[in-house]
Amino acid sequence: MAIRSGHYRHSGAIYSADHEFIVLTISILFVVTLLYTVLITLYLRNKVNKSLDNCLAITDSSLFQIGTGFLGDIKKLGIVGGMFLRPQKFLELGAIDVEQVNTFPKKFKYMILVQVALVTLTTLITLVFFVWVHLLDF
Repeated sequence: MAIRSGHYRHSGAIYSADHEFIVLTISILFVVTLLYTVLITLYLRNKVNKSLDNCLAITDSSLFQIGTGFLGDIKKLGIVGGMFLRPQKFLELGAIDVEQVNTFPKKFKYMILVQVALVTLTTLITLVFFVWVHLLDF
């Protein structure tokens, strides 16, 4: 007698195998995001400070409450990512030097934007999963 997987599924409900697969996927995404964030922070922390030394958003840690140390460097990379995504908002604050932002190396810019996209993707998938679980009487 053959067992069909569809035979034991109830429509609209998430069972333990589905739940475990989704949690495993989200966990792997979190680990990949964390490792990538740590690696690019270690790689770019001094390069960002040298390349954007006239930008007030980078040099003045009290402007965006960046802080110091490694966590401050992670926050600084997030602010640099925001500078590339929404430069007009930073221009309104007078927090960036347009010439330095334009001459920032493209390789580093893409590395930072990939990290921002990875964090956004991981957060979005996690939120969708939590909404799915709570709406479908998990």
